[in-house]
Amino acid sequence: MTKIGIIVGSTRPGRRGRAVAEWNDKAAGFVGYGLHGATRAVEHLRLILAELKVATVRSQVALSLHHDFTFSAPTEPGDFTPGPHQHSALTALLNDVVAWSRALEPIREGVPA
Repeated sequence: MTKIGIIVGSTRPGRRGRAVAEWNDKAAGFVGYGLHGATRAVEHLRLILAELKVATVRSQVALSLHHDFTFSAPTEPGDFTPGPHQHSALTALLNDVVAWSRALEPIREGVPA
């Protein structure tokens, strides 16, 4: 069975996620949002996960605040309105994560290649 974990990060002071004991030989994909789809933040996170022996997939979903969110007022939170192209990007991302996760399964279980 393939399990998918979602990591949600926060840059606010005092916010820390629960410690994760086993990172090695897992697969990860990224969905980012920001002015430019959080592409710089995702690239930074790729380097960090490489040090934790996590295989990151190339595809990613980059949500733009300009195109994938609708704002009624500058001080109000926006509504998530992704474009139709994001569906195919998310499908590709999840397919890649599942494929890599399955490929890494023998390594996680200690089966020689």
